[in-house]
Amino acid sequence: MKLIMAIVQNDDAKRLTRQLVNEGIRVTRMASTGGFLHGGNTTLMIGVEDDELDSALKIIKEKSSMRKEYMVIPTSLPGYTDNAPTPVQVTLGGATVFVIDVEQTFRF
Repeated sequence: MKLIMAIVQNDDAKRLTRQLVNEGIRVTRMASTGGFLHGGNTTLMIGVEDDELDSALKIIKEKSSMRKEYMVIPTSLPGYTDNAPTPVQVTLGGATVFVIDVEQTFRF
């Protein structure tokens, strides 16, 4: 058995979770924060049998799309004289995935 820990952007979490459940894969969602610009993330804990791993990873890859967006970042840095906000192109989305071997699992 494997435990997949997938950290995805909130915008991707709902459709990813829905697709996993539709495929019969159990998933637990946890709100989390971190990364660039401290955007909202969701951490998914997904338990799968070894033969389901590739299928689960494929779904995560398909439903956690990377995309480019423009964000306005305040420029109120010390010593910076122009305080006009500056739009910057950033890459959002995608997933960070950890796969962990599980020796035992229990359901009570």
